[in-house]
Amino acid sequence: MSFTVRRMLIEKGKAFEFTLIAGEAGLDNLITQAELHRPGLAFAGFLDIFTYDRVQILGNTESRYLASLTSEERNQRLAAIFEFPIPCIVITTNNQAQEELVALCNKHAVPLLMTRHNTSRFNAMMGFWLEREFAPAMTVHGVLVDVFGVGVLIGGGSGIGKSECGLELIERGHRLVADDVVVLKQLSSNILIGSSANTIQHHMEVRGLGIVDVELLFGIGSVREEKRVSLYVELEKWTTDMEIDRLGIDPHYITFIDVPVRHFQIPVESGRNVSILVEIAALQHRVFQRGRNPAEELNERLIRDMTTNNDFI
Repeated sequence: MSFTVRRMLIEKGKAFEFTLIAGEAGLDNLITQAELHRPGLAFAGFLDIFTYDRVQILGNTESRYLASLTSEERNQRLAAIFEFPIPCIVITTNNQAQEELVALCNKHAVPLLMTRHNTSRFNAMMGFWLEREFAPAMTVHGVLVDVFGVGVLIGGGSGIGKSECGLELIERGHRLVADDVVVLKQLSSNILIGSSANTIQHHMEVRGLGIVDVELLFGIGSVREEKRVSLYVELEKWTTDMEIDRLGIDPHYITFIDVPVRHFQIPVESGRNVSILVEIAALQHRVFQRGRNPAEELNERLIRDMTTNNDFI
């Protein structure tokens, strides 16, 4: 996974308040690491461990250190780090860019950017964005809807009614995240974020109706950009020999990337209101999150009553 400095400027230039100072010829340099680096030790001459392939951040400490050097010393120290293929350099807090730094960035085609954000805030913003860009990702076929605050991924075979179910949930006041192509990203060992492919965002394909613009029909409150995926509801055509968990005592999970997600299987047949069942699944999941399992509690109560009450029927 990698992307160019140019893309970063296009997508985040306004949010990060970037100003390009020098090194325009290097805008196609690749950013290949999610981590940031502050090259203070490298400026001091210690290059044995220099993570040059990261975005280099010059905060107040680095800027003032460079300013404390003579022009000859500054040029010598900076020239040493430009022996490495640095993707780009960002100066925070609107600190002054030294002439020697500007000249070397132009010479070696290393973009030099400036932002008014202080170092701590910029690192947090940039780190958050890079973490998502470099997160392990996959795409799945389904519909992702925010139901009662629970990110529900609705899956199943082609033509089973996923989009129709999603559309009815939206009509009932829930919010669409993605239809057809759902992009999943793993942000940590147990956090899975789902979003839509940019080209089809907020649109649904409904058989017989064609493409539907959900935001246009239902308003801005009917959609959202992304949502943590907490529940996978699989719609499956009902058959008489189908094995279904009727009690729900033992939880079932499905794994996306490396994240286990609670899994409900809902049989679909004529007369079943699937959207209501998805709502109940979301509410049931919230009950589970509080450490409660109604089926398990009922089972324990029945066993207790049977063992203590001889008249129990």
